[in-house]
Order: sequence, then C-alpha cells, then structure tokens
Amino acid sequence: MIDVGGTLWPNSWPFRQTDAAGRHERVAAAMPQLGAAAIGSLVADLIESSRIGDHARAISTETPPTIPAAEILIGASLERQGLPADVNVVNRIRRAMAIPVADRMKPLPGAIELLAEIRALGLRTIIASNTYWRDAESYWDDFRLLGMAAHIDAIVTSVDAGHLKPHPAVFEMAIRVAGCPAQRCVVIGNREENDVEPALALGMRTILVYPDDPKPASSRAHAVVPDLWECARALKAMLHDG
Repeated sequence: MIDVGGTLWPNSWPFRQTDAAGRHERVAAAMPQLGAAAIGSLVADLIESSRIGDHARAISTETPPTIPAAEILIGASLERQGLPADVNVVNRIRRAMAIPVADRMKPLPGAIELLAEIRALGLRTIIASNTYWRDAESYWDDFRLLGMAAHIDAIVTSVDAGHLKPHPAVFEMAIRVAGCPAQRCVVIGNREENDVEPALALGMRTILVYPDDPKPASSRAHAVVPDLWECARALKAMLHDG
C-alpha cells in the first residue's frame, strides 16, 4: 500500500490562477443543464469556500483536516445557489473540481521504477492516499496521464473511505481490496503519524521513505529509507526475509 503526496509525487504543486478557468470548464461539462451565469456563480462559490484548502495544497499535497469534507462543502454551495444537492450531482462536481496534475508536476525520482519493481516481485500495488477533491476515479486519470497506471492494481482514497488518515478506515478498505491479511501487507509512506503508526496498529509492516522531506529524527517503521530506489531494495529484503 503506497501513499502519494510526498511519496510518489512531490509534497507540493503550484497554485495557479488558470486553475479557476479549468475548474469552470470542467464543472460546466459536468452540469450541462446550467447556463453560463449559474456555472460562474457556482464555481466562484466553490473556489471561495475551498480557499483554505487550495492555499494549503499550494504548500502541501497532504489534505488538511481543518476544512470540511468536499461533499459537505459542495452541498452547502449548491444550496446557496438554489440547486439540488443529490449525491450524483455532488460527486460529479467534486470530480470536476479535481484538476489534473500531470501538466504541473512529475513523479518523484524512482517512483515508476518502484512500482515496476513491486510488480516484478509478484506483489500488488494499492494506492492508499489522503485526498480532498480526488476519489479513486480521479486518481486513475492522473496516473494514466503520468504513465504510472499500468503498475497499479487498485486505488483507495480518504474520499472513498469516508475518513482521512490516520483513521484506520483507509487502510481497512485497502486491506479488503488487496484480499489478504494485514500481516502480509507493507505500507510505504512519508508520514509517521499518517502512514506508519496506523499501519503498525493494524499489524502491517512499514517503510518510511522521505524523498521530498527532511530525514526523520526517529521512526517506528521496519525500514527508513531516503529515496524510492532504496525503498524498492528494502521491500525486496522484506520479501526475502519472509
């Protein structure tokens, strides 16, 4: 199970003024029954309501726990616009707000090689990530554009699980998707509190990797490595040791 922000791709990406126009186009495509004025008002409200999250994502791809869930934010925005807020509409808008990342950043060095090595070892790769707008379907689009999708077996996000890591729901859902006991799973991530500690609590093995972070002062992880090439070697050693 692999984290994304700070693990497979950088901790940060740029917040761009063109994102607003991109989201306007995507929401318009998701809501073709609305006129231009209604779309403009809705998107402006969504951007303003999520501004704290957007500014945070300009600093970190880790989702801050201090902003409301995207579904709640979107539902409130729709109500303010006098629009129905049924589940299908909310999901379409949330996905529309998930701007693709392939044109603004690249995977961290060794990311694709790590995924390829996992596949070569006969193991499965399950993405287990905290997100805000993105669900698994949105992430699949990103990974396809980044040339990584062929090495990934399944994706679980905090949106799909209904809770942010370190809540165990993300990992429990990923274990079910993996179809094997926790003791046979390895969690790879860059955050002690979000990745290592909850994984250990569920009986999984862990690798803390810090390709885009300072070296940690300490960790309870089974292995601590500085980059994704070393991560692949640590994983192979774990498999060899049983």
